[in-house]
Amino acid sequence: MAYSIKKVAVMGTGVMGSQIAAHLANAGIPSLAFDISQEVAEKGIQMAASIKPAAFYDPKFIQRIQPCNYDDHLHLLKEVDWVIEAVVERLDIKRALFERMLPHLRPGNIVTSNTSGISIQEMIQGFPESFRQHFMVTHFFNPPRYMHLLELVSGDDTLPEVLQTLVTFGENVLGKGIVYAKDTPNFIANRIGVYGMMLTLRLAREMGLTVDEVDALTGTLIGRPKSATFRTADVVGLDTLAHVANTAYQKCTTDEAREVFQIPDFLQQMIERKWLGQKSGQGFYKKEGKEILALNLDTLEYEPRKKVAFDSVQQFKRLPRTEDRLRSLAFASDKAGKFIWEVLANTLIYAANRIPEIADDVLNIDNAMKWGFGWEFGPFETWDILGVEQTVQRMEEEGKAVPEWVRTMLQKGQRSFYTIQEGKLIFYDPLKQTPTPAPDNPRVIRLKVEKSRRPIIAENGSATLLELGDGVLMVELHSKYQPNMNPIDDEMLALIGQALRIIPQKGYRGLVIGTQAQNFSVGANLAMILELIKQQAWEKVEALSKTFQDLGQALKYAPFPVVSAPFNMTLGGGFEISAAADRMVACAELYVGAVEVGVGLIPGAGGTLRILLNFIRMMQPMRSGPFPPVQKAFETIAYAKVSSSAAEAIKMGYLTPEDSIVINPDHLIYEAKQLVLKLAEGYTPPEPQKEIYLPGEGGRLVIEASLDDMRKRGLISDYDRFIGQKLAYVLTGGDKASPTNPVDEQYLLDLEREAFVTLCQQPKTQERIVHMLKTGKPLRN
Repeated sequence: MAYSIKKVAVMGTGVMGSQIAAHLANAGIPSLAFDISQEVAEKGIQMAASIKPAAFYDPKFIQRIQPCNYDDHLHLLKEVDWVIEAVVERLDIKRALFERMLPHLRPGNIVTSNTSGISIQEMIQGFPESFRQHFMVTHFFNPPRYMHLLELVSGDDTLPEVLQTLVTFGENVLGKGIVYAKDTPNFIANRIGVYGMMLTLRLAREMGLTVDEVDALTGTLIGRPKSATFRTADVVGLDTLAHVANTAYQKCTTDEAREVFQIPDFLQQMIERKWLGQKSGQGFYKKEGKEILALNLDTLEYEPRKKVAFDSVQQFKRLPRTEDRLRSLAFASDKAGKFIWEVLANTLIYAANRIPEIADDVLNIDNAMKWGFGWEFGPFETWDILGVEQTVQRMEEEGKAVPEWVRTMLQKGQRSFYTIQEGKLIFYDPLKQTPTPAPDNPRVIRLKVEKSRRPIIAENGSATLLELGDGVLMVELHSKYQPNMNPIDDEMLALIGQALRIIPQKGYRGLVIGTQAQNFSVGANLAMILELIKQQAWEKVEALSKTFQDLGQALKYAPFPVVSAPFNMTLGGGFEISAAADRMVACAELYVGAVEVGVGLIPGAGGTLRILLNFIRMMQPMRSGPFPPVQKAFETIAYAKVSSSAAEAIKMGYLTPEDSIVINPDHLIYEAKQLVLKLAEGYTPPEPQKEIYLPGEGGRLVIEASLDDMRKRGLISDYDRFIGQKLAYVLTGGDKASPTNPVDEQYLLDLEREAFVTLCQQPKTQERIVHMLKTGKPLRN
């Protein structure tokens, strides 16, 4: 039987149910959202509309959700293809709901539970065979829009085609990373992730580390989320953390590390006092006025936070690559090094011991931890980074019990869990005791693997020019100084310029610009610009702006298609690089913005022109005249607007409806390549616009009057007004443009560059740049 999912019912509109419905709406899937009463259902959906971070890509997507109640609307279940149960985590309530649903389900209805740990067999025991055949667990992670992981758990009777339907729908429609889990308590991510958190709590107490010290050591320093351990516990809720830990303790009676899941005394006391974290206003952290206090684990009193200082952290924190920091810190001899080693070593051993209990291979476990807990590297990837042989030797010297299959792997001459061989990702399979190719998904392009398939065409410290196959080249951006932020530097620009020359010479079909770093790019290299400012090298500042502008024009009007693939943070110069492409294939999670005003500048590499032309193009059918597009562009740039999604980026003028939006970030490079191939068929490059009608002085006076009013009301500073006047001069076309006298693109680029250099010369702009580099926050002066 073939299954297709066009409409879904979500049973329960609590925190998870309402947000699952919201994400279905994001994917264009209408849903029925059920709860015990119409009022509760409606309130649940409204809660999803107001929650932060936003559950919807666009607030209007709420129209795709129909609130329903169990008493009046269960007959509507016959309209849907998939029913997702997301009610309270109580077995009796779930089974009672399934009983009520049964008479209203049509043959072939897929039913799944969003349980985080209740056994499938317990939930469906005694239900009809057809129900059991179409039943599974689909465990979304909170918040469903942002967490990539979807754990799938089949029952003994689940039909293979039901599983495959949800795999395909989950990946291609909902944009999820699929992990195959087993019907065990807490499945994969929560089992290992909560073990790691409970272990960290125990070690903190044993080693006498403070809350602040632990969070400094277990966050971005070692490739974990910024919220680290205690802050994450506060966000999740200490009662929720304790519930998941208790589930493992009570149900995993043969777990060799079962005692780690016991709730420590300080956590138990906090729960009894209702100090549950963010939702109760205090947990491991508490805000008093503007000050954030940290809990003393011994006295359970809140204290002012103290600066964390460890020798190894001071020595290694500035290493740009997480891999290098991990290696250095895990083998450091000070207290921080010993703590990190104990956390990592015990977690690696625990993860290895869970095969085949919770998953059959290292790949599913690593993906679960990366996608569900935000780890940069999964446990086995981390083990490879640290060195399997070296760490196993140390573990055994310390009396740690290394899993037998890991020792067998080393005895067989396999020195790592992962290798790349003949253009394929290979992982060691503990069950087969042999290296095994990772499943091939044509929509997932792994750049590390692609580089092994063909010779690299060109490379420098910040970018690589490689072949994607089928005549398509790619410039991969990878900053050597800030790999997670990927600031645009001269080496990136040089390699893009090289690609522009090579493609027509060698007869390639087109170019993709992208990366698989954590962000596309947070902007131009501010430190480099500041250095030129300090030298008062204004000619070099102008030359840098001109080089960037000319490169953007060369990309936009190249004789072959250029497609950029922006995602996550795409700011300032990162936006300007991506917007210079013929088309953008943007990830749905796109936080794009021309944010230069925050450092006292305006876009200096064509960004002003791109946003202006986007609005002119989008507003053309309205016959709005020359001023409205200028006004919209001014608002976007002057307010340094940053989109909360790719859908919102269209409204802000960063994208256009002609650009593509991809919901699964793993598919981004593939979709960009496919668009290049599609455009390359009979490709005709666009022509630069030579007749751009702008309002000129009349429009500029309107904007300046608005700036004056805002200054009088104290909404902006004198210097904000000065920057706004410079921006208005560029957008309205300087002294040359008027509603009857058009200008061309190059004239506007010249105006932009002149304003950019002038602003660089201003002391207040220089203060803003210095402040941003020191604090990471904008200065209002």
